[in-house]
Amino acid sequence: MQLEERLFLKIKTEPSLSFIDSFLRDNQLANIYLVGGAVRDSVMGRETKDFDLVIGRVDPKIIEQWFSARGTINLVGDHFGVYKFLPKGFSSHETNFIDIALPRTESVTSGSLGGYHDFDVQSDPSLSIEDDLKRRDFTINAMAFDLRNKKLIDPFQGQEDIKVRLIRAVGDAHERLEEDLTRILRAIRFASTLGFRIDLETADAIKKLAPCLNQIRQQDDKKEFVVPREVIGEELTKSIASNPSTTIMELSSLGVLKELFPRVNDLAIQSPAYLEPLSRAKPNEPIIALSLLLRGLDEITLGQAVVFAGLDRLSRDSKIRLDVKLLHWLIRSVKESITPDQVNLLPASAFENGFMGEHGSARVKCLNLLGETALVNAAAKRRKTIEDRWLVDEDEHIAPLLSGNDVLSQGITPGPEVRVWLNRIRDAQLDGELLSREAALRWLKENVHK
Repeated sequence: MQLEERLFLKIKTEPSLSFIDSFLRDNQLANIYLVGGAVRDSVMGRETKDFDLVIGRVDPKIIEQWFSARGTINLVGDHFGVYKFLPKGFSSHETNFIDIALPRTESVTSGSLGGYHDFDVQSDPSLSIEDDLKRRDFTINAMAFDLRNKKLIDPFQGQEDIKVRLIRAVGDAHERLEEDLTRILRAIRFASTLGFRIDLETADAIKKLAPCLNQIRQQDDKKEFVVPREVIGEELTKSIASNPSTTIMELSSLGVLKELFPRVNDLAIQSPAYLEPLSRAKPNEPIIALSLLLRGLDEITLGQAVVFAGLDRLSRDSKIRLDVKLLHWLIRSVKESITPDQVNLLPASAFENGFMGEHGSARVKCLNLLGETALVNAAAKRRKTIEDRWLVDEDEHIAPLLSGNDVLSQGITPGPEVRVWLNRIRDAQLDGELLSREAALRWLKENVHK
């Protein structure tokens, strides 16, 4: 099956795009194109659920009227000419909104320093799709599929770059990245996500422009970063979640690590082995990779680094939102000086807090990547003994035998002492000395009133 036939079949079988035939039939002069990442992913044979459409040769009012009758449509920015559309019968919890835009041109605003909003955008229904594609960031994203004529439009050889697995800027690389500095991080994210390499001209532009990521400008009565920290945090976390090894390699080799994590870059220069554990980090565990990356920082510098790189600014709805408290805890824990023998001597409740559950599992993963094999084995052996005793699966929570109210009922004054008694009971439970609630209550009563 030819590529264009395969693309058309994919679109025809996508339920959320079933309106396309009706739109083309009702608007005989209109052109409608699938653009951007959806085309790239389809050419690569990857699944995608994010669809961007460009509609030309039709009045915006007709677009609004036609789509309003068939779902929910909202205009995003009065002069951008971009709509968010959700067809009837689909839920936003299950289906992403479809982006619908008029063909657009972009020109950098006067005095721009490379902010991703520093553009004058002009939508124009009569503009050709080729002119619209000129403003895109990378060639692999500058393709369009003509849904009326079932034709792939690829003016910048994006297909060829996909074949050779290359990230290449559209047109002049320096100019393309300078006009929107977030593209520096997007290039690294695409390289990490897709397993592509960045072409030499684009890589050279990134090296020259990397210091600009930290530019500050006066905005009204306050100073702000040209590249918002939340954008940096999201791009970094997406990249690291996708491919930690490639992300760190690209950040380091392109000079971006030096700009976003200067102290980490110093540590890597002082000790070339510092970044080596990240080469073994697995995808979809950004908290582990970031703990390894930032492990050499003291508590104050760590907090500053997290804020400076926007790692604390990810949206609450983001699937990759970081637990910053866990990040701090993990880094403290991997620095803790403890031997395999000492692991076995820890009170059971302290062992549970340090080596079991979500936090403990993350700690063990970090220690394993740092080559602490003996320590990891000792922790695994003791954990298995506890889990086997209580017939639970790995990291399944073991319900406590008693609660704080049980302790208070014995006349203990509310306060820190309650936790002391709960820990003693938990120690005995995990060590197999107390196996039932009744036994724990008897033990508590006997010991409290000694």
